[in-house]
Amino acid sequence: MRFVPCALLWFGMAGLAQAATPRRGPPPTKPAETVWEEGLRDDVVIVKLQEGVRGAPTMDGAFVRPVFADGAALRALRDERAPGLADLSLYYRIEVAPGWGPAVADAFNAEPWVELATLAPDAQPPPGDLPPETPDFSAQQVYPDAAPDGFGVTWARTWPGGAGAGVTVADLEYGWTAGHEDLSAADSAETWGFDSGLYEYHGNGVLGILFAGDNGYGVTGLVPEATPMVIFPFVDAETYDIAAAIAGATALLDPGDVLLIEQQAYSRGAYCPVEVDPAVFDAISLAVAKGIIVIEPGGNGAQNLDDPKWGGWFDRAVRDSGAVMVGGGIPPGRDDPARTWYPYGGSYGARVDVQGWFSDTITVGSGSAGLNDLFFPDSDPNQAYTSRFGGTSGASAQLAGVAGALSAIYLHLHGAPPDPLLVRAWLRDFGTPQPSYDAATPIGPQPDLARTLRMGVLP
Repeated sequence: MRFVPCALLWFGMAGLAQAATPRRGPPPTKPAETVWEEGLRDDVVIVKLQEGVRGAPTMDGAFVRPVFADGAALRALRDERAPGLADLSLYYRIEVAPGWGPAVADAFNAEPWVELATLAPDAQPPPGDLPPETPDFSAQQVYPDAAPDGFGVTWARTWPGGAGAGVTVADLEYGWTAGHEDLSAADSAETWGFDSGLYEYHGNGVLGILFAGDNGYGVTGLVPEATPMVIFPFVDAETYDIAAAIAGATALLDPGDVLLIEQQAYSRGAYCPVEVDPAVFDAISLAVAKGIIVIEPGGNGAQNLDDPKWGGWFDRAVRDSGAVMVGGGIPPGRDDPARTWYPYGGSYGARVDVQGWFSDTITVGSGSAGLNDLFFPDSDPNQAYTSRFGGTSGASAQLAGVAGALSAIYLHLHGAPPDPLLVRAWLRDFGTPQPSYDAATPIGPQPDLARTLRMGVLP
């Protein structure tokens, strides 16, 4: 990474701030035929009407409802912030008999007033890595420490707001174990959606990275003074809908807040980023346009997002949701150098902005999934800790903590929240770069919050 003179640096950032809005790009191309594949529902179709069309689609024998519950408010937000984005009130969910989905999607795609009809994504496991007196493990965490090993968060806590005060960080998460000794902040968090109780071990690990108390025992979160929020991906007991959950979070969050999407999609035979789904992409874009910093895992499918099979969907020159997309790198201390792509790990490609650790993250554990190797006295899940958390889940949680601290410091220094795309540029431009010999699998730099503050945020 070459050093950029300050005069040129500020010129570039001013340009970024002026152009800081997501870009939808051309509408997706309708397929010649809708084909079911693993990772999709065969009984739910998502229909997006053409921009400007009014009225709801109908179908005999089907249950039709809007994807986004408060479409009028979302349309007003779009009109105010970024008129070029999609009108989310034009998305509809059509529930049909099992197996009918592909034919129904084809029938709607034949209508000129329909922009696109697709099969709804099915729920997927989160992008995690499964593999008496509580001691203080904070010194072993490393990821809060100075670069190049860590993200520079510990030094940032000497700044006003450095522990996240004044910012809300929302985790779009299946669930967590209420009552854990180090997650008391999360137990009182505001929530949205239906708590399915699934994958609680995963929620524990993510929430521990973010909000574990600075209390002298267990671990310490990256933003322990931030306001926690948990957004569930289920609208109700039967309806898994990431796009609707993102819209729910958008209504609750303010500019400068952080939304961490701890979900992954399944497409083209492997796990991938959730914005592969058009409704999710559009929902993320509106959240970013509102001023929310969105952190999105690349998913654990080792997908090459530059591959022609994606049809340019992840080409930022064509479209850009504005999310910070996170890859998984090898942590320091392993046999391979740090900040290289973790083999058989997260997605990679030009769309991946930054990386976190794909493995070996010390955080809050659980009574299941083997995530209690560090401490598990009397098999008490409320005192479980692990050194094995990871995947792009762990990497993205680390980035959400860094982004939350950065936003809080900026807010304290400037009296206004930072622009989400400016935050993304800072995290990418001032990080510890990925080695050039690993160019075939780009996952971006590992952010360095200390350097970012010195180079980008100082008033």
